[in-house]
Amino acid sequence: MRAGVAKLLVRLYPRYWRDRYGEEFEALLQTRAGNLRTSANVIWSALRERVSPTPGLNQGRRSVQLHSWCMRAPWAVFGLGPLLFLAVAYFVACFILWSGWRMFLPQSNTPFIPVGGYAVFYFEAGKLLYYAAPILVGWAVVLVCARQNPKAVWPGVGLVLIALVGGTTQVHAYRAAGGPEHVSLGFALGSFLHGIPGGASHALMILSLTMLPFVVWRFQKDLASR
Repeated sequence: MRAGVAKLLVRLYPRYWRDRYGEEFEALLQTRAGNLRTSANVIWSALRERVSPTPGLNQGRRSVQLHSWCMRAPWAVFGLGPLLFLAVAYFVACFILWSGWRMFLPQSNTPFIPVGGYAVFYFEAGKLLYYAAPILVGWAVVLVCARQNPKAVWPGVGLVLIALVGGTTQVHAYRAAGGPEHVSLGFALGSFLHGIPGGASHALMILSLTMLPFVVWRFQKDLASR
């Protein structure tokens, strides 16, 4: 394997792991064949190390502080904190929509119309952030939960709150005749799909996706303990 590729793969591991094994592992990778299977195994191993650290390795002061917060104020780490991050992501997404409306569609009364050119990439970036934010924040909650092992009730509450907010949040964009553009967020269950509110079904989908890494991690942990 090329030295540059080996170095890049080693950097996927946490710093505390690299400080202990990084040089030796990088040298070992350079003696291996640089095929896709080897790279995939290293990437998966690095992800597992970040989710479930090797016992006994020093994870640094930040990890100790995070563990302390998880024990003393789990409502803040798994409830309030993720909601704040989600609010920031939604604010950025709304800003992208509002600024793109002003730049690319100054004469339109709504930004929700077909566009072309660079405007497509600009609006799609905001749209991607809007839909991906609840899932990414939920995965962060699962990652912290897997590393810190707090009581399961608060991570569960956090994931449910994220799913509810993500499933019921709607963007409203309007402009009165000759007035400025307005972009805001609201909460609604939406139309019913097969007897279930659309927002509720969306929330269930978000909750399922955010729980997926936790299920995979538990499965890998059970296999390793056998």
